[in-house]
Amino acid sequence: MISVKQALSVIRKLKYNIGTEYIIPEKALGRIASENIISKTDNPPFNMSAMDGYAVCNKSSNNTYKVVDEIFAGNKSNRRVFKNEAVRVYTGSKLPVNTRTVIIQENTKVINNNFILLKNNNLKKGEYIRKKGLDFEKNKTVVKKGKILSARDIALIISANCKRIKVYKKPKISILSTGNELLLTKKKQKDSNIYASSLYMLEALINLSYSECNYKTIVKDEKNKIKKEIKKAIKSDIIITTGGVSEGKKDLIRSCLIELGYKEKFWKIMMRPGKPLLFGTFKNKPIFSLPGNPVSTYVCFFIFVLPFLKKLLRLNTISDNKKAKLINSIPSISKRESYLRGFYFKYKNEYLVKCLSDQDSSLLKMLAISNCLIKIPAKSIKYSKNKLVEIISLPNLF
Repeated sequence: MISVKQALSVIRKLKYNIGTEYIIPEKALGRIASENIISKTDNPPFNMSAMDGYAVCNKSSNNTYKVVDEIFAGNKSNRRVFKNEAVRVYTGSKLPVNTRTVIIQENTKVINNNFILLKNNNLKKGEYIRKKGLDFEKNKTVVKKGKILSARDIALIISANCKRIKVYKKPKISILSTGNELLLTKKKQKDSNIYASSLYMLEALINLSYSECNYKTIVKDEKNKIKKEIKKAIKSDIIITTGGVSEGKKDLIRSCLIELGYKEKFWKIMMRPGKPLLFGTFKNKPIFSLPGNPVSTYVCFFIFVLPFLKKLLRLNTISDNKKAKLINSIPSISKRESYLRGFYFKYKNEYLVKCLSDQDSSLLKMLAISNCLIKIPAKSIKYSKNKLVEIISLPNLF
């Protein structure tokens, strides 16, 4: 049995890479740029009008201009504009090559269909013009390597005329939940069955972790069936199992893996919940075998699997740890490092945290209302009210 710190070190040292791929920007939401994204054009790609009005090349001698053309957004004109001439333009119109400013329509008076009168003398060069390259220039970095691409980034990339971008591949993950008692949601519940909540929770957590669950199933506690499903799961980049990893009569995962020839990195951790966690490789693919109780499944994923996925995707692996003051006491003492469900909030200039009442690893309601894990070192004495503790904030949706 090893410590949490040692286990994280073993996982971090595993050399594994799933590579990169090219995708179109329209499919890039939530993907991670594997290189700087360079603009292929200026933006705007031409001088354009910022307002509805009239484009002119210089100031008229008597503030009167003859309207010689009209350009709508999306159209263009090759006509040169001379002194005392104006071109009717609209927001987004491409300006004639030699125009220097735009007179907004609010500052003009139409004399007849062909002439306008400037109401004042405040004509400034470059006014109401969005210059070519104002937003960004061609051959410049618009998105840096490692950025998680947002809807705003997609708009930026498309405006930069990038047809394909290079991103890290999404890790594809198989989930195998073992247990004769487990049911998929489409099945009708019987007296002796429960729904495979950990299976669906893991699928959601994987999707939130910029990864993809490409296979999930429930496996009966039978060696031949477990081995068959593990062999099928090898098509994925990573395998995650839940349940059957302790030392009970029906805990068959580890023995099946050993018989299949997997390479064990560690089994059992000095932590609560999550002691039976197993980690190794099977045919060079990482495999995490998590305990079956849903709270244990969640904590082990969050503490061990998530940092591994982030490392694959070159993301920051540092968790959001804070110091908070207990508003109730923690009476229990454990020889193992503990991760207790808690609820924290900010009051004035400090964080306060409540350790939730029941820490049984099967209770989903307490897990659902928590927003942090309270990290208690191994062999700690009683933690009294007002004592500072370390908390790990749980991200929204996690």
